[in-house]
This record gives sequence, C-alpha cells and structure tokens, in this order.
Amino acid sequence: MAMLPEITLLVLAFVILLTDLFVPLATMRKWAPLGAMLGLAVSLVLLFALPTESSLFGGRFVMDEVTWWFKLVFLVSGFLVVGFSADLMSGKHIRKDQLLESPSEFLVVLLFTLTGMLYLVSSRDMVTMYVSLELATIPLFVLAAWRKRDELSEEAGMKYLISGALASAFMIYGLGLIYGVTGVMELNQLSGDLATHPMIWVGLALVTAGVGFKVTLVPFHMWAADVYQGAPTLVTAFLSVASKAAGVAVLFHLYFRVFVELLPDWSPMLAVVALITMSLGNLVAIVQENIKRFMAFSSVSQAGYILMGFLGPTQEGVQAILFYLLVYAVSNLAVFGVIILFSSTTGKENIGDFRGFSRTHPLLALIMMLALFSLAGIPPLSGFTGKFFLFSAAAKAGYYWLVVAAAVNSTISLYYYLRIVRQMYIEPVDGVGDKVTMTWVPRFALGLSILATILLGVIPVI
Repeated sequence: MAMLPEITLLVLAFVILLTDLFVPLATMRKWAPLGAMLGLAVSLVLLFALPTESSLFGGRFVMDEVTWWFKLVFLVSGFLVVGFSADLMSGKHIRKDQLLESPSEFLVVLLFTLTGMLYLVSSRDMVTMYVSLELATIPLFVLAAWRKRDELSEEAGMKYLISGALASAFMIYGLGLIYGVTGVMELNQLSGDLATHPMIWVGLALVTAGVGFKVTLVPFHMWAADVYQGAPTLVTAFLSVASKAAGVAVLFHLYFRVFVELLPDWSPMLAVVALITMSLGNLVAIVQENIKRFMAFSSVSQAGYILMGFLGPTQEGVQAILFYLLVYAVSNLAVFGVIILFSSTTGKENIGDFRGFSRTHPLLALIMMLALFSLAGIPPLSGFTGKFFLFSAAAKAGYYWLVVAAAVNSTISLYYYLRIVRQMYIEPVDGVGDKVTMTWVPRFALGLSILATILLGVIPVI
C-alpha cells in the first residue's frame, strides 16, 4: 500500500509506452498529456489517502510525514509541468519549431524521473538512496538534450551529463568512505554507529559536494546557466524545481537523519555556503538578458535561502525547508508557465521581449508579476511566508548575521525581479505586440500554480 503512488507512475509510464505502439501519433499528441495528468492526479489522491506512517522491506522503504511532503512537491511539480506541455505536444497555438518531438517517449522519461524521486525520499539505506537518485537524474540528461536538431539543447545535455557524472562520482566516493568507516548501509543504524572518524568528515564533504551540483550550491552551480538556457523550456522548468528538491531530500537524509549530531559543527560552513550562494546568484542575475539564464541564477540564489533551513533547530528547520520547497515549486512554475507559453508562441526568450506585455496580455502579466513577487518575498504572497520561516529557523540557531545578509539579498532580488515587471508594465509595446494563445490545459495548470502561490501565503499549512 505504501508504494502505490510509485507503482501508479510506473504503470502509467508503461501504459503510455505500449499505447504509443498502436495509436496514431496525432492522437497521442492530443491525449497523452491528459492521460499523464490523470495518472499523476491519481497518485496525488493515493498520497492523501494512504497512511502517513508505514514501512516496507524491513524498514528500507519508509513513509512518514517528511517523506509525504517531499512526494507532494514532486507530484505537484510533475502535474503542472505536464499541464504546460499540452500545447507543445499537440502543436496548437505554437510555432512549428517549438513542437515537442516524440511526445509519448518524453512523458515516459519524465514519469521514470518522478518515480526515482519518490523512491529517493522513501529510501533508508545508502544503496537504495544512491540508485534512486540516479534513476531520478539520468533521465534528466536525456530530457535536457531532447531537441536533437538544436545545438544549444545538445550542448545542454552534454554539459549536464558531464557535471552529473562528476557529481555522481563525488557522491558514491563519499558514501563509500562512510560505509568503509561504519560498515553499515542502513541510515538509521548508521546514525547509531556514527564515529568521529576523520573519514566520516571527508565522506560527508564529498557527498555534500555531489548533492551541491543538483541543488546548484556555489561553487557547484557552473552548469546551471548553460543547461537552463539550452534545454527545452519545459525541461528547464522541471529541472528548476524537482531536481533541486531531490537534492534537498538527500541533504535532509544526511543532515537530519544520520549526521544530526554533527550538524552544529557543520553549521558555520553551511552558513557561509548559503551566504555565498544567495549573494552570487542575486548579483549575477542582475546582468542577465536571457530570461532562462536569469531564472538559472534566480534558482541559485533560492538554493542559498533553502540551505538556511539546515542551520536551525531540527523541527523548525525541517518545517521551513518543506514549506519553502512547495512554495518555490508553485511560484517558480507559475513564472515558467508564462515563459513557456510566451516563448513557444513567439520564439523569444529575452527579458526585453516582454515590453508592454501587460497591455497585450494583462492576465498573463499579472500572473507573472505575482509569481515574481513571491520569489522575491513580497507579502502576503507565499514566498514571503516561506522566507520568514527559513529566516526564523536561522535566527533561532543564532545566525543573526546571516538573516541580515539574507534580508539584504532579498532586497537585491526585488530589484532584478522588478526589471521584468518594468518591461511588462512601464515599457511601451513594440508594434502591435506578440499574440499568445493557449488551450484550456495549460490555462488550468497556470491557474492552479498561481492560486497555490497566493493561498500558501495567506493560509500557510505545514
């Protein structure tokens, strides 16, 4: 029973794969996204219906409240991204060069990635955790290079593959060192047998570096801008939230389940990394002109804020991280939803291309503005509430200097998020403006994401 959401996704993936053999491509382009959304909705319903406390395989697969929240973030992210993909697959209201090739295979690969992420957060031993992380990551290399006739997409896939392989090497070497010292694989037993051996510190540092690539912590963020720009915008949207959440899940396993006793010793280093990550991300985002590169450095800065949750007392820190991940997912996907619709219709990806967007598309501009303000932390939107929880957790741990620095960084981020708002609301329209149209499916996904962005700020539930 505890594994039903994962099994549902696997069955859904194989059903789409087999159906594609017998059903015409045009039919698959129209109905496959709807089928995938229905399957993801069933997984979400099962997640709410199943007990939040259960385990399988002698405690190696566990469901608890924290695991439940991580799975909610993954499934909601997958549901919204598939919703945004509907027009890209059907070809309605988009440019011909934006049509997503092999739609069924794309959905299958995406579902396998999601399945890996769900298994990752339920895993309770190092081998299962590592295999699940690879299952969640390797399909992403394929998705980044999905446009096989696009040089930028190919380059993005290659760079992501190389950086991912390097991250994987760091992580498996670190896990190997930890196993070599302790001799156990189970995370729960590992926490009991933990010794203050120097190799434990080296192993933990290597694993943190490996995960740092996925979370885009500085200095492991180098791949982000090129991959975000080159990958199909739909994939970039998924990378920016689900992949980051998977990396945070591994950090959660390490710092809150295994090495919690060492966390006070590691906190000063994590605080410095958080400060550098949010500062560099914010400062570099200011000078970006391509909106996907802009969102890449926005994502880097958000990783710095999330890392603040690992400094606080365990309970407050965990709650702050989980809530902010959900807030970040819906807010970021609302921004990407508008970017996907705009770029797939017009072929434009620069910030300056949004000149006068509020005059031609007032509702889309409003959604974009609200989502950007949420990422900046403007009340009463959910981003403000999420950052408030993270800052509180860091303050309770005594890192007042970091809270002040984070507040300054939030002010800087407001400046560059306002650059886009200025283009949409103040700058005049060039000519008659670009017409953006869409079917009801992406409209529904976009409406859902911005509604969640607002409601989570007004009624924060965790």
